[in-house]
Amino acid sequence: MSLVSSLETSAPWIILIGGVLFSFQIILLLWLKKKFREREMSLLRAEEGKQNLEKALLQGQKLQAIGTLAGGIAHDFNNVLYAISGYTEMAREDTPKDSMTYQNLGKVLEGCQRGKELIARILTFSRRQHHDFEPIALKSTIESALGLLRPTIPASVTIDFIADANDCVILGNQTQLHQVIVNMINNAVDAMDGEGKITLKLSATPPFCKIEMSDTGHGMDQTTMERMYEPFFTTKEVGKGTGLGLSTVHAIVSEHKGEISVNSQLGRGTTFTILLPQEGVPNNG
Repeated sequence: MSLVSSLETSAPWIILIGGVLFSFQIILLLWLKKKFREREMSLLRAEEGKQNLEKALLQGQKLQAIGTLAGGIAHDFNNVLYAISGYTEMAREDTPKDSMTYQNLGKVLEGCQRGKELIARILTFSRRQHHDFEPIALKSTIESALGLLRPTIPASVTIDFIADANDCVILGNQTQLHQVIVNMINNAVDAMDGEGKITLKLSATPPFCKIEMSDTGHGMDQTTMERMYEPFFTTKEVGKGTGLGLSTVHAIVSEHKGEISVNSQLGRGTTFTILLPQEGVPNNG
């Protein structure tokens, strides 16, 4: 057989093998490109995770330092208030009850009481108070807090409470949970400038009770959301806010071994989500 005839006979096989090798090379290049992209994305996610972790650690250290400082100041201030209220009570005993002096001293005592309430919130944040936990039914707890709140809220604000879980029970402190609801709703009312709608939802998943609270307020930007749990941080005018509301909420939720998250956009309102472990359900999170 001549060389030409041999080449003519083998040509289809040579073309086929060449095509297979070429296809294999293309597939290999595409696979390597995919793996390179996956590797690149993995490195980006790892770097982002590292940055988030460092940010969380820094935030935790800041909160711990401020909490320690606030707790120390609160105890000292508490001693001052006890002295003021004690001497004021003694002065009232020697003052005619129908006199203006007696009434003015009563205003001093009211101011001392408000100061004591503020100190209690600071101590809650600094976690220097010990609270006894017991099984708490969230539905009745929220209803109770709303019953106390509604008379103080402007008529132009409506509150809808939707309970999809009637028997959601957690291990917690009733007073602290009331404080969470009160602080969050008051914060929402301020965010709506006293006019709008607040929707409160209670639902349950196998391990958690979930509280969602949405408002129709002006929302928050990213900078505000990054700082909103810092104690004494507030966007309100001077004299209209202590900056302890959300930091206290965050501290209480953490003490209850729960989680709190927020979703907000400027002009589109805000939604807070709180997850609290159900009583008797192991939390593996």
